[in-house]
Amino acid sequence: MSRLTLLLVLASPALSTLAAVDFSHEIVPLLKKHCAECHAGDKKKGGFSFNTRASLMEGSENGPVISKGAAEKSQLMKVILSTDPDDQMPPKGERLSAAEIALLKNWIAEDLPWEQGFAFKKPAYEPPLKPRRPVLPAAVNGRTNPIDRILDKYLADHHLQTPAPIDDATFARRLHLDLTGLLPEPTALQKFLIDKSLDKRTRLIRTLLGDDLAYTEHWLTFWNDLLRNDYGGTGFITGGRKQITPWLHRALVDNIPYDRFVRELVAPSDASRGFIDGIVWRGEVNSSQTVPIQFAQNVGQTFLGINLKCASCHDSFVDRWKLQQTYDLAAVMAPDKLELFRCDKATGAYASPGWPFKELGAIDGTKPPAERLEQLARLMTDP
Repeated sequence: MSRLTLLLVLASPALSTLAAVDFSHEIVPLLKKHCAECHAGDKKKGGFSFNTRASLMEGSENGPVISKGAAEKSQLMKVILSTDPDDQMPPKGERLSAAEIALLKNWIAEDLPWEQGFAFKKPAYEPPLKPRRPVLPAAVNGRTNPIDRILDKYLADHHLQTPAPIDDATFARRLHLDLTGLLPEPTALQKFLIDKSLDKRTRLIRTLLGDDLAYTEHWLTFWNDLLRNDYGGTGFITGGRKQITPWLHRALVDNIPYDRFVRELVAPSDASRGFIDGIVWRGEVNSSQTVPIQFAQNVGQTFLGINLKCASCHDSFVDRWKLQQTYDLAAVMAPDKLELFRCDKATGAYASPGWPFKELGAIDGTKPPAERLEQLARLMTDP
């Protein structure tokens, strides 16, 4: 069908005065047939999804897709009518028929009626953010440790027997691997096995917990990975990266409390600031790898349990995090105003220092970066 024919279809009075559009039986099948492969469910090509009416009205990364009540002004209709291979939608396969185009036109003219609660794919359950102190089950047979109380209730609820205690050799092996990352020395293991004392397991636990150096050398490897601490390589040759090894080693040896550990990394001293500074890359890099964005990614993944890497370029396609949220977190440490870049293109919008869980508190964006970092650290470690 030529573009002229399509335009005549749109302008036809007979087609523009059709009966009310049936969303469920006319629009949904049409969109599923031609568009859902790229823009429904978890798919959000070009930053555009019509999975729900709300997402349809949000538009794409290039702006609104629908002009309410005005089909001829809607970007959706323009790309459907386009014959330019770089613009036309759908980009491949069967184009929309004249009747389908007329149907979409009338749907837009009727202000896009949508079945209440309908989504092409129901969003994944998002648990409510509800910090709380859970009530522990009652202790059974004097087993007062919180973990024992939880396990005992689980076993009782599921009519399961309490497992028999493991043997001494298995206990020693697990304990050493957990606390030091190494197997027990053969002579020490043999001595433990022939020991007939009733408290020998408790004494072994205390001995290994008291070996601060072995604990540190074991857990240093995990924290190096989590905090992206390294001893050489990218960034070090040009001074664009800084180790936190002396600080981290001392923090583990001294066994500083976890809340203090986090605060000293997020609102750092000179010795610990290598974590939030990340890598200052040589030359030009994409906007998702600037120091403030690295800060948002690293703090989010290490301490908040969220992955902001997709949302560093655009609204995430796989979870609920938005580009704006990543940049707002990045702006907490940024010395200057932070402009949002979507897929490396400037948007003209700017970040406001903040973090993703506003229901737990806010950050005063008028304060200098050092004070904003202290606010963030307090929020993240609030009891």
